[in-house]
Amino acid sequence: MEWSPLTVFYVLITALIPGFLATWLGVGGCFLRIPMIMYFFNVPIKSAYCINQAVIALTTIPGVFVHARNKHVYWRGFAVAAISAALGVSVGAYVVAKYIPGLVLRIFFGFVCVGIGVYIALRTLRMRRALVRRVTVAEVKELEHGVKLGTWMFLAGFATGLCGFGGGIYFVPIYMGLGYPTHIAIGTSSAQMIPVAGLGSSVLSLLGWMKFDLFLAIGIPTLVASWLGAKATAKSPPWILRLVYAVSIVGAGLFVALDTMHKIGIL
Repeated sequence: MEWSPLTVFYVLITALIPGFLATWLGVGGCFLRIPMIMYFFNVPIKSAYCINQAVIALTTIPGVFVHARNKHVYWRGFAVAAISAALGVSVGAYVVAKYIPGLVLRIFFGFVCVGIGVYIALRTLRMRRALVRRVTVAEVKELEHGVKLGTWMFLAGFATGLCGFGGGIYFVPIYMGLGYPTHIAIGTSSAQMIPVAGLGSSVLSLLGWMKFDLFLAIGIPTLVASWLGAKATAKSPPWILRLVYAVSIVGAGLFVALDTMHKIGIL
């Protein structure tokens, strides 16, 4: 990759904006990071998937230490979920790398972003006034960590591999649907994203899609941005900004999908 002042600017905004917003607003920065990597650095979507998942695996680590210290990680559930989702993401990433054409993948990714943006907006509107009492693993006797959790997480891992995400957008609702308190669902999901996103990126890397210089250039500043976002979270209830972010995800997804459909003559 050739370095120029414009390239440095692109690297910084690709790292800082999604990284800060993801930890501040509690929604995945990958929905912005993947399109930014594709369009700013002119890389195939499969490389953007690979880089994005590697960045997630790296930059989630500091937050997981905080979650573990605050007793928000249910380790028995994590073990089952991480193994199951890792198997799923391996299959999904392999299918992406070997069998799905890049242009088809861009259209798929774009419309998935639209759907998730709408989901985030509706969920934010529904929960903006909800008061969620903090519950730690010390207060619960036992949570689901059997076949039901494993089956759902395998499917979530497969979807994660197809979409190039970190997986949290799927993992957290599954945990909550199985009765995990909110803080434990978020903490356990965050821990799970490290091996799952890391394995998804590894599969794509082994098949030749990783660009290590770009991963390091984006990943290291993202660590700083994630820390700043986490600090901001403690000081603000940014439900309005979550809505703005949801709209931006819908916009980015529509742009990727419609631009690709135009290029191949569908529109």
